[in-house]
Amino acid sequence: MKADIIRFIDEMWRNAPLMAAFTAIVFTQLLKVPLHFLQYRTWDWHKVIDAGGMPSSHSAGVAALSTALAYVVGPQSPIFATAVVFTAIVMYDAGGIRRHAGEHAALLNRIAMEIAQSGLSVETSATAEGERLKEILGHEPKEVVVGAIVGMLIGAAFGKWW
Repeated sequence: MKADIIRFIDEMWRNAPLMAAFTAIVFTQLLKVPLHFLQYRTWDWHKVIDAGGMPSSHSAGVAALSTALAYVVGPQSPIFATAVVFTAIVMYDAGGIRRHAGEHAALLNRIAMEIAQSGLSVETSATAEGERLKEILGHEPKEVVVGAIVGMLIGAAFGKWW
């Protein structure tokens, strides 16, 4: 049993596409902290676990996976083709649907605040402190593109040398 677990972990470690994807996700999430500092001059360590922002870790992860797969199984492989379609869907979702959901959350938060300030009593599921919807859910197109570029670079490195 112990030998099976060790072999499983070893095989995962040697899986270049998997390691490329994880590395790209972790790297881009960590990169958000100094980029936020450069823009706002404040350190926000919560960016490491936040969704949204520059660069897109969603795009980086799937782009790294697809790129590393191109090296490992070849671009003619059905596995690579599946990964490319998966990458396109995730990137579209990160930059489109999830971003719009965040814009809707911002609008709903503003409406809720205006109602609260007007003194109207409206029954909601919000807490007494005024629970807010999470507004930063998705990415601007440039965040998706930068994430994809970072992911492709990491995927190429892992695909060639891991």
